[in-house]
Amino acid sequence: MKPVFLRLTFTLVAAWLAPVTHASGLADFSLTPNAAISGYNRENLTAVTPQQCAEACQASDRSGWCVSFDFNRTTSACDLSDKRASDVGGLKTDYSGNPYDHYSLKPDPLVNFSRVTNAAISGYNVENLKNVTPKDCASACTDASRSSWCKSFDFNKTTSACDLSDKRASDVGGLKTNYAGNPYDHYFLVAGEGIANPVPGNKHVLFIGMDGLRGDALFCQGCAATPALSALADGGAFHRNVLAGGVQDTVSGPGWASAFTGFWADAHGVTSNTIDLAMRKPHVFDLLKQQYPTATVGVVGDWFNITHNLKPVGADFVVANSAKNSQQATDTVKGWLGWKNPPTAIFYYLHNVDIHAASYEPMNAFYQSKIRGEDAQIQQVLDTLAARPGYANEEWLIVVASDHGGTGSGHGGQSAGERSTILILNNSYQNPGKTAYCVGDLSATPLLQVDGVTPHILDFLGLPNATAGKKYPGCGR
Repeated sequence: MKPVFLRLTFTLVAAWLAPVTHASGLADFSLTPNAAISGYNRENLTAVTPQQCAEACQASDRSGWCVSFDFNRTTSACDLSDKRASDVGGLKTDYSGNPYDHYSLKPDPLVNFSRVTNAAISGYNVENLKNVTPKDCASACTDASRSSWCKSFDFNKTTSACDLSDKRASDVGGLKTNYAGNPYDHYFLVAGEGIANPVPGNKHVLFIGMDGLRGDALFCQGCAATPALSALADGGAFHRNVLAGGVQDTVSGPGWASAFTGFWADAHGVTSNTIDLAMRKPHVFDLLKQQYPTATVGVVGDWFNITHNLKPVGADFVVANSAKNSQQATDTVKGWLGWKNPPTAIFYYLHNVDIHAASYEPMNAFYQSKIRGEDAQIQQVLDTLAARPGYANEEWLIVVASDHGGTGSGHGGQSAGERSTILILNNSYQNPGKTAYCVGDLSATPLLQVDGVTPHILDFLGLPNATAGKKYPGCGR
């Protein structure tokens, strides 16, 4: 079984935006005396103070995973953890002598904002706050008393004051950037607005990853009825036997890494589901950001590896939903699609088809029920996408792929059922003004897993392909 991690994280990095930083330390943690997480320690530090533990937890090499620590007052040591008490059923409070204090990282209000340095909205201030930090201003802007109107704030670095506003720069003709001494930084809420897509043609990618879906379990007599996936295949192209495995095990880590990079495990380095195996080849969405630094990327999934070691290094929005709760993942994507400027590229991970029980056989009733359930989730996302006000002026390549198949009640080997995965490509879903990127049943032409996802995304975006994979010859323009 894959380990599950529940956490919500937003990060934003763009070339014209300065990174949002703040002083680290105990002020960023909530304290629960005489309590600890039992059995979820990831790193132990000795001869330290609570302040040093807090700073270590927030250091750049740990900030991607550290969310809490337990401090032993008797030994002056601490255990850093990638879990919160709510993730593991609560805190243990009956240690003999109560030597532990538990510190949990507070949500950072600034993660909901992007910063433009040396700029401000001129003349649209609603409320002024004095003797504050940017975090204080972000908390004030999003609290219940102001969230109905507050959309941005200007922070004066000289006076430590901020002006909260009910306007965005786009509402008032842009930002003023010629203040003497440049005392201001402008912060705006990302949610609802987003960052304008820099890719020519307003091209986006929605990559739907369906864990454990055999390619031959779709679009056949007696197979599960999948209206959403069928509509994508009928209006685009599909391949029912993209071959995973061969040179690597048919398990999720190697499979998804091959889909994300266009390389096999001997090159990308992810040979198993172990959480500390980083990809040695760039994620296709990182290649996008290399070419277009202000492009934004969203990732949502319930498997720890998807939201950590297998995610794009430059991912801007990373959301971990609870175990196999597809509706949470779906709601996250629908939220992004509701923004004026949604992410340029999205990876939307659905886990429930990878059942680890009963049977992976295409005609198995339980397996089919899981496929139908995820298809219904995808339909919600497609409906939200097609309802976007500017959808006719956007071009979304919708990619559906899986990491491995299965046989009987398991996977990992090299049988035909375990190696079989799906690929669907559609850039004109309910958008008839777009010329189809690819059409028809491609299954007669052999395709390997490294050929499936990355080469076609790169080709669609007009980016060079230096991977081991090759796109289907009939796709593209």
